[in-house]
Amino acid sequence: MRRIWHVFNALTLANVVLMFTADDTASRVLHGVATVAFAVATIATRPPRPGKRP
Repeated sequence: MRRIWHVFNALTLANVVLMFTADDTASRVLHGVATVAFAVATIATRPPRPGKRP
């Protein structure tokens, strides 16, 4: 469970690629929303960095 943020990070990058390769506006918007959602999930699940104060 500690490395789940890698999965969210990969899904974020995949949605960015799909957003730029989408052929209609609705698809671009949906992939943009999904990109933001996965980016928030990535930030929320990222483990704290060593040496950084909370």
